[in-house]
Amino acid sequence: MKRYIPLISILAFAIGAGFAPWVYRPPVALQLTAPGLAEYVKFLAENRLGLLPIHRLFYLLPLATAAICLPLLAANRQMKLHWGVNLCLRAATVPLALAILSPVWSPGVLLSSEFRLQTFTAIAAIGLAIVAPFFKKLPLRWLITAAAIAALVSTALALQQFWLENDAIAATYASPVGLGWGGWLTVFGAVGLVFSLYRLWQPTTSSQS
Repeated sequence: MKRYIPLISILAFAIGAGFAPWVYRPPVALQLTAPGLAEYVKFLAENRLGLLPIHRLFYLLPLATAAICLPLLAANRQMKLHWGVNLCLRAATVPLALAILSPVWSPGVLLSSEFRLQTFTAIAAIGLAIVAPFFKKLPLRWLITAAAIAALVSTALALQQFWLENDAIAATYASPVGLGWGGWLTVFGAVGLVFSLYRLWQPTTSSQS
């Protein structure tokens, strides 16, 4: 059972990082995901005036981490997943990669200096999902170690950016803004990866869980 904990954790991490609201308001139009925040903060007055050190791509780091780690975990032979589950999980990389892209999909925009890194990251994630079976022999412990470290670092940077800009975002909403459940789900997924790492590095016993 313990080998499924990292898979559940990375799925929770991916949903929180890409599709669940980090800024939550009952009207859907006022909700912002992490990729939404990456675009929203560009229009803050503090950003235009250079009053805040805004690094909008930090909001996309957890999503990029999920898009890269998910296919590698799904294809890893130690996970012992059914081929159909393996295929579905690797296919799930596609919506994650698309969420990394600029909201405007045109060649000129996607290849512009502002969005080029996002575009290349999305292409790399989809390409990795295709070739992931070639990396199925990677040691699972080391793979999850790398995933857990990347998840913690990327989440910490995204949260740091969120709290740095919290007052500016709250001013545009004319009310205090707390971290939405998408942000907390991202944190939960990262913590789950760390927990699974602890379980996997425990000495092997005769009874397998």
